[in-house]
Amino acid sequence: MERRAGFRVFVLSAALVAGVALEAGAPPYSSEGFLEIPSSVALEAVSGVALGPAGQVYVLHRGEPPLLAFDKGGKYSRGWGQGLFAVAHGLRVDAQGNIWATDNKLHVVYKFSPQGELLQTLGEKGEAGAGETRFRSPDDLVFAANGDIYIADAGNGRIVRLSAAGKFLGQWGSKGKGEGEFAAAHGIAIDARDRIYVADRGNNRIQVFSREGRFLAAWSGFGNPFGAVVVGDELIVSDGDAHTVSHLRLKDGKMSAQWGGSETLQLPHLMDHDGRGRLYVTEVAGKRVQIFRRAEQSLGIK
Repeated sequence: MERRAGFRVFVLSAALVAGVALEAGAPPYSSEGFLEIPSSVALEAVSGVALGPAGQVYVLHRGEPPLLAFDKGGKYSRGWGQGLFAVAHGLRVDAQGNIWATDNKLHVVYKFSPQGELLQTLGEKGEAGAGETRFRSPDDLVFAANGDIYIADAGNGRIVRLSAAGKFLGQWGSKGKGEGEFAAAHGIAIDARDRIYVADRGNNRIQVFSREGRFLAAWSGFGNPFGAVVVGDELIVSDGDAHTVSHLRLKDGKMSAQWGGSETLQLPHLMDHDGRGRLYVTEVAGKRVQIFRRAEQSLGIK
């Protein structure tokens, strides 16, 4: 084992990292190891990870303190949010560096300042509902280029669109299997053109929408999606059932690679990317954040 800048780095064999591959050869990413979480944290299932504008790493888990902050080198700096969560789930950072987290048991979305101050609570805490002011098990969220917020409201089978200030702008979707319907809108991603990608967990597909909610496409054949993140011209999708990660081409949804396996990933959940070749994957069963780097970039490159 090698220690580097707050990370626990393990040298893993190619066979262990690959797990599943569509074509012969190395998978697109290889493991650098795991984010080092201090023993003072009562670590439980890790559900969300998000990168800040200066490279900070934020982690959401189901123990105390539930929110953890690390510097860009992976060194732990602080934790906060004690007593606020029942089932911590999704985590994102907006362009201003504010940290947003969802609780799918208390039916709320929290907004924190970069310093960890609670700025806003969307939804009615402990009260599930629909309409403009309530959610039912919100799982994930993303931000459009203009600051609009899209929330994957899993329990209601819908996507809710809010302004940057939290004003209700619209919604689409319902429970079901048809176009624009969801078994569970579990994860959500957005690309540079503000197209919305929804991980329709349970229906084993990704659904693609315009920023206004117009249905564009449905992609399947890769497994059951839990989390999704856009990286370059690909949508990277985690499958917590099969313990795999799939790469789908944004232009047509075709799968270009699939890797992982239960020896590599232990229920991969939500993910984020640092824009410099590193993919951060949370593992609910593994209670950890595993860090992967694009295979063409060696482990020694910082």
